[in-house]
Amino acid sequence: MTYAADARLRPSADADYQAPSVWRSRGIVIALLGLAIAVIAFFGNLVAAGQSGVDQASTLAWTFGVTTTGFALVKTAIAVVLWGIILKLWLRADSIKASLPALVGTPGADSDPNGDVDTPHGKAVVSDRAPGQLPIHKMAKRMFRPMLAMGLMAVIVGLIISFVLAADASSTAASAWMQGLQFLGEAMLLIGISFLLGTILWAIRTAGGDVQEDLGVKVYTPKMPAPAKGFVVLMMLGLMLGIVQFIGYLVVAGGGADAASNLAWLAPLREISVALILSGIALALVAIGNVLGFQFWRIQSLIEAGERS
Repeated sequence: MTYAADARLRPSADADYQAPSVWRSRGIVIALLGLAIAVIAFFGNLVAAGQSGVDQASTLAWTFGVTTTGFALVKTAIAVVLWGIILKLWLRADSIKASLPALVGTPGADSDPNGDVDTPHGKAVVSDRAPGQLPIHKMAKRMFRPMLAMGLMAVIVGLIISFVLAADASSTAASAWMQGLQFLGEAMLLIGISFLLGTILWAIRTAGGDVQEDLGVKVYTPKMPAPAKGFVVLMMLGLMLGIVQFIGYLVVAGGGADAASNLAWLAPLREISVALILSGIALALVAIGNVLGFQFWRIQSLIEAGERS
């Protein structure tokens, strides 16, 4: 079943499934822009290699901000392309819903009663109706937009501060604000991408249930696979560490602690935060592969057995 609030996550009824995705084209443009900005920072760092003292510190200040902004734009491009994938998934599901009845053979009886069953792709639940969405799906659909928006804003504010730092390279407060904001923004952008992957998992799960229910057969729904559970844990842990590193940089900016000592552990902490979220994204991709395999298996079984209740 499709909830009214989810209508904006689906293409219009008259959308052409054969038309190229405009979101893919937009994502490529944004990615190229991010790459160009990163290249500018690269050449700036080459210039800094021939400088010394205050001039080098000033150059490295703005190139740091520009480099992080380039990375942020590439992450934004990934999010834009993923959004296009979500829309294409629904178009594919609608085409399957329209064509599958003609492919199903002689009606047969369902072999499994309602409840938990084992399938070639893991545990599944058999029911008469398509299941409701999981809490993580609700969170993913509601949060990916604000996370992406706040992450990009944080990176841009950090970029502005980097130019302030370039004018006064000795400012510890400006350096701490820049690093804390930009890496909090990077973490939020990755969380936004993670939520988009969670939305893709929702779309695949929901579309699979809709197709089966519309066909009038028992609805087989995969249980949340282990990679998906690991994805949620790593994503949340990474976000928490991203917030902790930001708070640490605020402490340094306020002058309430020894700057050198705190900066020594804050840098690796922010890297661990990003690494955890990226590891979660890897598990989310594995989970998407598992769920897609399950849905293909279910369609194949319907065609082969001709099940119809």
